[in-house]
Amino acid sequence: MTEEYTIINAFEFSDSIVKVPCENFQETLEFLKDFTPKYQEEREKLPYHINVIDELCANENAHSRIFAQLLRYKKNGKFVYLESFLKEVAKFNLVVKNPKVEKVDSCGRIDIPIFDDDFVLVIENKVTDKAPDQNTEKGGQLARYIETIRDDYNREVKQIYVIYTPKYTREPSDECWINKEGHSYKADFKDRFCSLSYRDKIYPQIKNTIFPTIADKDNYLKSALEQYIDHLKGLFSLREINKNMNMELQTFIKEKLELSDDNPKEAIKILTEKKNELNQAITQVEQLLSIYKKQLIRSFFEEWKQQLQRDFRKFKLDFVGDTFNLNSNVINIGVRFKVNDKYFSALLECNDCDNQNIYFGIGRGFASEKKHDISEKLSEIIDKGNLTKPDEWWYGWKYTSVQDGYQCLSDLIKKICVICVLKKSTPQTSYEQNLK
Repeated sequence: MTEEYTIINAFEFSDSIVKVPCENFQETLEFLKDFTPKYQEEREKLPYHINVIDELCANENAHSRIFAQLLRYKKNGKFVYLESFLKEVAKFNLVVKNPKVEKVDSCGRIDIPIFDDDFVLVIENKVTDKAPDQNTEKGGQLARYIETIRDDYNREVKQIYVIYTPKYTREPSDECWINKEGHSYKADFKDRFCSLSYRDKIYPQIKNTIFPTIADKDNYLKSALEQYIDHLKGLFSLREINKNMNMELQTFIKEKLELSDDNPKEAIKILTEKKNELNQAITQVEQLLSIYKKQLIRSFFEEWKQQLQRDFRKFKLDFVGDTFNLNSNVINIGVRFKVNDKYFSALLECNDCDNQNIYFGIGRGFASEKKHDISEKLSEIIDKGNLTKPDEWWYGWKYTSVQDGYQCLSDLIKKICVICVLKKSTPQTSYEQNLK
């Protein structure tokens, strides 16, 4: 075991979880009870360190935005980092011609979609390993992405390549590949899929291959990558300042578990058993966290729904939204409205309660089976609000937060009310007065 690996690195891995007897599980809890004070003691000894990305609490979307921006880098007419990533890390024999790295979490919620003349690359980012695979009644996550590219962007399945980037080495669940009809794409993508550990594959590529090539004159790129590399070191407990802490914690573990350096085979067996027990505990903790986070988001949306009905009770709007329960992956509230005899909806939505992935916009949900051409005034609202360009369900949408979510939706509806022909005898000027 190297000095760079901490207890987390030693215990977290993606082997299948096995059931353990209750008495062993109790021993694991006792071990953690002893380990926690030791960890806190060593952590307090760490020297002062600051990293901007650490302080901003970067989630997977933030990592995707950073990585996508890196893949967009162009030098002397060539996308050098994208080419390097595809050939040296993913080992895909692809010719990069005219790539377009689309907006993160677009094209059907793909983390990083990349379109080129002869291929489409789908990158599903799991660097923090906090967001589970989003498998629903509409199909597995990867299957949905594949069919979105095929159906909405008119690309053949054989043109699609998929890269899965977990924190540590592991494969996506088999359910990820199965569509709503029960067909699995896993075999179809045997030569066009790879799982790349962020720690073992992507981080080394950024640190050892990309960073050394940056010229000093590109100071913003260099400083940004320097911060990001340091952030990844922290994420994987590889910082030099952690060296002494790691050694002390590993010594504590050796003594507690009675590991012998002279008998590595037995030490591996004991550590593997302990990891399996911890993984079993982590699985249950993650499930409980997910349940409580959904409950919290549900309480916000219920409160916003009541507020929406109070704030817009003077207008004959159709209030819409999904009935939310703990098995749902999407919750939303909003209104349906009509412009030029065509129905639209203004919605506030969350499709990932674990990460409070909240966004708002103008869409076709609850309003129409297909998208309409939008009026000039509605287009103006979308453009002035800097809402993203359309996708299958949305005419325009934008990320927000729990703190700002309701206000964003309310402001959007107020703008819409001014241009709508509502079923009310009051002149439009009265609408504007009511909205103030």
